[in-house]
Amino acid sequence: MKRGRRYWAVSRSLCRFFKIPLLADASNSRQLDALRLQIERLSPFAETGSHFHFGRNFINLWLWDSQAVIDAADAIDVDLRRVLVLPESALQPGGEGVRVIECLDGVEGQCWDQGSLVASRWWPTPPDSRGWVLFQRGAAVGPDRLTTNPPPATALPWLARPWTSSPTDGWSGIGNIDTRFAAAGIAVALLIGYAYLGAEWLRLISDRSAVQKQIEVHSAEVGPAVEARVAALGNAAAIRRLHQLDPYPSQLALMARVAEILPKNETHLAEWSYDRGQIEMTIAADHPLDAVFFVRALERADRFKAVSVERAGGDNNLRIHLSVEPR
Repeated sequence: MKRGRRYWAVSRSLCRFFKIPLLADASNSRQLDALRLQIERLSPFAETGSHFHFGRNFINLWLWDSQAVIDAADAIDVDLRRVLVLPESALQPGGEGVRVIECLDGVEGQCWDQGSLVASRWWPTPPDSRGWVLFQRGAAVGPDRLTTNPPPATALPWLARPWTSSPTDGWSGIGNIDTRFAAAGIAVALLIGYAYLGAEWLRLISDRSAVQKQIEVHSAEVGPAVEARVAALGNAAAIRRLHQLDPYPSQLALMARVAEILPKNETHLAEWSYDRGQIEMTIAADHPLDAVFFVRALERADRFKAVSVERAGGDNNLRIHLSVEPR
């Protein structure tokens, strides 16, 4: 029997996929620090499992409910400490262009560009024409390459090892230290210290103990204030870094900008969907709506572009898709 690395594939239906731009001229350590903040911001799970891949100028990130995966493994007596947990997409061959592939549950739409996965979306069943067109628009597929009908779902073979690559500089390198060598080094240092310092070493130990007691007394007095200040400064720094990582205005600001454009004649916002600079919304009224008016009004608004409008179930409803320019 062949022996090698074993993997636990998390179904694509349980994963959330994100494409995160890399920081310009930043080291792996800084990129991973920024990625930690993004995972905390994007994850809706109490315990988050994650896997990422460094592309040319962006990171592919998959998130899933870690507790759900642990429960599934326990149900069939699998020790996850002995296997590598990965999203199933990382164990399937890459491609080029847009495609639909079969998953453990449902299907996944993918867009590949020069060997990089630039967009991914999961459906429980093959998408209809509208869903397929919206996926291609979100993946920035050019109008000349848009197709209205999705291709048949393709069943792909499993890879022997994942195609993803995840640099670990600053991420888990400290966990890779051989503890035997570390323990041996500490023991040698202690022996040398005792051999050369002797009584002086013991005197230093005694002095250190006295100083430590004084430190403990003062720490007990000022500890709560220091901890509160450190926590406040840490939170403020994290908030500043998050604002720098997000290039788009807040959803509340975008909705307010759209509300200013709506006519004051019972026209209202019925549906709203936003994903990293892509807005899809439905506007409704008790009278027919002028599609041309909304296209012109939205394109005149600051940072709105690529506005497209279609009727949604009648003349009184418009479904609008547009892109938001980064700040």
